[in-house]
Amino acid sequence: MFRLVFQVIVIGLCSILYGFALNTFLIPHKLTSGGVTGIAFFIHHFSNINTGTIVFILNIPLFILGLIYLGRKFVFLTIYSVTVLSLSMKIIPTNAISPDIMLSSIIGGAIYGIAVGILIRMGGSTGGTDIVSLVLAKRKNWQVGFLNTCMNLMVVGISGLIFGWNITLYTIIAIYVAGRAIDMVYTTQNKLTLTIVTEKYNELSDALIHLHARGVTMTDAEGAYTHKPKKVLTTVITKFELNETKHTIRTVDPKAFVNITQTLEVMGRFRKD
Repeated sequence: MFRLVFQVIVIGLCSILYGFALNTFLIPHKLTSGGVTGIAFFIHHFSNINTGTIVFILNIPLFILGLIYLGRKFVFLTIYSVTVLSLSMKIIPTNAISPDIMLSSIIGGAIYGIAVGILIRMGGSTGGTDIVSLVLAKRKNWQVGFLNTCMNLMVVGISGLIFGWNITLYTIIAIYVAGRAIDMVYTTQNKLTLTIVTEKYNELSDALIHLHARGVTMTDAEGAYTHKPKKVLTTVITKFELNETKHTIRTVDPKAFVNITQTLEVMGRFRKD
C-alpha cells in the first residue's frame, strides 16, 4: 500500500514537471516533444483546442494496448499520469521562460526526458509512444529512449512541413536530449546477476520466482565458520527491478549475504516483463 501511494505521488509530480517543460520551454517556441503530444500540438495550432484535452483523447486507444500487454496497474497509473499532465497543461501558462530557442530545446528536452524516465521507473508512463515503446522494449529488449526517438522522427517530419525546417532542427535536438535522458533514468535493459547465500533458501527462492517469474539456480554450500548447511541462489534481474528485489530479500532473510554484479549479456530464455 505504501509503495502504491509513493508511486502515485511521484508520478503526479513528474507529470506536472512534464507539463511544465512543454508549456514553458517547448510549445512557446513551436517545439514539439514528438509522439501523441506532438500530434496534439499540431491539432491545437489549427483548432485552438487545449493541448492537454487533445492528449487525453488521443491516448484512449493506446490505453487499450497497454492493458493487453502491460497490465491493469500500468494502465491505471498511466491514465492517472495523463490526467494530471492534461490538467497541468491547462493550469500552467504557455509562456517561454527563455527567448533562446536553442537553450529551451536542450533544457526542455532534458526536463521532459527525466520526467518520463522516472514515470516509467515508477510503473506508469505519459501514454502515447511511451506505451508503444514499452511494449516493443519488453518483446525485443531494445532501449525505450531509442524507440521513442525513432517514432518521434515521424512527428518531426510533420513539424517541418507545418512550421518550417529551421524549427524542426531544434525539435530534433529536444527529442534527442529527451531520449538520452530517458535511457539514463530508465535502465531496465541493464542486467544484474544476484548471488545470494542464505539458510532460508526454500522461502527465498519461492519469493524470487513469484516476484519475477524467472528461474533461480540453487547450489549446495556450507558456512566455513559455523559449518551450517546453506544454499547459494543465483538469478538474473534487470537493474530496474533491483530495489524491489532487495526489499524482498531483506523481508524473507535479513541475514542473507548478497553479491550483485553487472551482467554483460544473457543467452537463452530470459523473461523481460
